Amino acid sequence: MNAIVIFQESQVPCFRVRARHVARVRAAFPEARVTWCRTKGAFVRALPQAEAALTWAFRQEWFALAPRLRRIATPAAGRDFFKLEPPPGVRVRYSTFHGPVMAETVLGLMLGVNRGLFEAYRRQLGGELWPRAALNEVRLLEGSHAVIVGFGHIGQTIGRRLKPFGVRVTGVRRTVPPRRPAWLRAGDAVVALDGLDAALRAADHVILALPSDTGTDGLFDARRLSRLPRHAVLYNVGRGNCVDEGALARALAAGRLRGACLDVFAREPLEASSPLAAELPGLVRLPHASAFTASYIDRFLDEAVAWLRQGEGRSRAAERPG
Repeated sequence: MNAIVIFQESQVPCFRVRARHVARVRAAFPEARVTWCRTKGAFVRALPQAEAALTWAFRQEWFALAPRLRRIATPAAGRDFFKLEPPPGVRVRYSTFHGPVMAETVLGLMLGVNRGLFEAYRRQLGGELWPRAALNEVRLLEGSHAVIVGFGHIGQTIGRRLKPFGVRVTGVRRTVPPRRPAWLRAGDAVVALDGLDAALRAADHVILALPSDTGTDGLFDARRLSRLPRHAVLYNVGRGNCVDEGALARALAAGRLRGACLDVFAREPLEASSPLAAELPGLVRLPHASAFTASYIDRFLDEAVAWLRQGEGRSRAAERPG
């Protein structure tokens, strides 16, 4: 690996590369020329010499500018964020470190709702000093049932984090794998998409961890939301396209759902015209932040550096005389 280009600028501080991160890459590849680009223009100018790129942004037409490029690593998990068709010989790696971080967010939201923490804080902001009467509906996670729709890497990590709390888990995915995860217990299940409606009828929590590029538009429409028990709570940390936002807003306003904790929306940033911009009963909003952590870039580099080293080792092996 002779030339590595880094372009990791972002308005989100934890997504932005720092000098110490660049130093880590340089230490990992002491023979390589590592270029830290602070602007898109600088990145594009560096591409002709680049063999590897660590970046948030890459356009299809930039491949023509990078004849030596062999590897691209991005912190993004979703393929919809990084829509590329790499030419032969170029590999693109999406990151997989988000699961544990997002699982903690989901767990925090579930505890916040179930234990009345959000409601108590809301009433505190409203001036109530002792809102005990408003917290009679608090529940335990233990013994509850979580339906996780999108049971891939992130969905399974969420489910695994829920098991020590005594939560029964049903994972939903397009096809049921031949082997179910070893951490599932008696009463847990993995079902195909055609089993979703039946699973929803007995759900206390519905956790959406879906991508947007697999035909998931409007999966949770008014009909499907109506299948949920009134005490159920919807959590979405995948993509906002899978929820009919108007239908969800109406269900919350009418008390047909206990609540919804949403990290993602159909249009982002959330617009004032969205039906979910209103102050609805039981609604908790996050600004697409479920994967935020101060160690975000460190976790990305854990994976990216190992991957680049693996590729470097293979290249050297191929160059050895037989």
